[in-house]
Amino acid sequence: MSQYGIPYMGSKTGIAVDLINMLPRGKRFVDLFGGGFAMSHCALLSGKYESIFYNELNPLVVDLIRKAINGDYNYDKFKPEFVTREMFLELKEKDGYIKYIWSFGNRGESYLFGKDIEKQKQALHNAIVFEDYSEAIKINENFKNIKGNTIKDRRLSCVRIVKQDLKTRCDLQQLQQLERLQQLERLQQLERLQINCGSYLDYKHQDGDAVYCDPPYENTEKYSKDGFNHKEFYEWVATREYPVYFSSYAISDERFFNVYEQSKRVTLSSGNNSNRKVEVLYCNKNDRLTLF
Repeated sequence: MSQYGIPYMGSKTGIAVDLINMLPRGKRFVDLFGGGFAMSHCALLSGKYESIFYNELNPLVVDLIRKAINGDYNYDKFKPEFVTREMFLELKEKDGYIKYIWSFGNRGESYLFGKDIEKQKQALHNAIVFEDYSEAIKINENFKNIKGNTIKDRRLSCVRIVKQDLKTRCDLQQLQQLERLQQLERLQQLERLQINCGSYLDYKHQDGDAVYCDPPYENTEKYSKDGFNHKEFYEWVATREYPVYFSSYAISDERFFNVYEQSKRVTLSSGNNSNRKVEVLYCNKNDRLTLF
């Protein structure tokens, strides 16, 4: 399965293709709650739209995506230091890379690793990134056999050693997720993309816009400390004179039309990652016939 955007809570990467296929064509794809960039990324690669307008309220997420597209996380110039628990707590509200790549579930709240495995992860990280095997071989001598000319090659070598020789798993999430960021560098020459940091309420409609929203869902975990005003959002959507499509689970406002639905595995919950819910694409217009 293709991966779109950055690792991010509630990402649409698993169903982005289906949603883009369902949404109407237009001159510009407008992603008003852009989040982890999955929908905008998929729309860019689809060739369905002349241009893409990505909008996100969180400045740390916007900065992270801009830096990724700019190539700031390319291994040729970025040798990622291991972020400790203390560094994470100190810097997570200042640096989107630390907040989302080094947090559990990419939620930006708790640290990526448990205290019982943090030192082991640090030892393997330093062996792979900096070829410093001093601490890794104390864990197991087999780690002296990590080979490769690049960081990615050494990561894959480490995974093979753990799986074949130690008969266990080796999840180096921070490096796997960093490599997701690196994929966005291919978009740096793309003039079709506009990135904006702001509220959906500031959006100015243009003829030919296909407007899509992925707001925080009703009755789910909060994406921010202040929560989200669903009543205000529903009123805004209902009063637009143009079609607005938005994703959610079941909603309390009955003014909108269900144009598509799909079962989706819920990943925001840390308790049960196999939980599934029905994801629905709603529209303020009865626009089913314009989708095809």
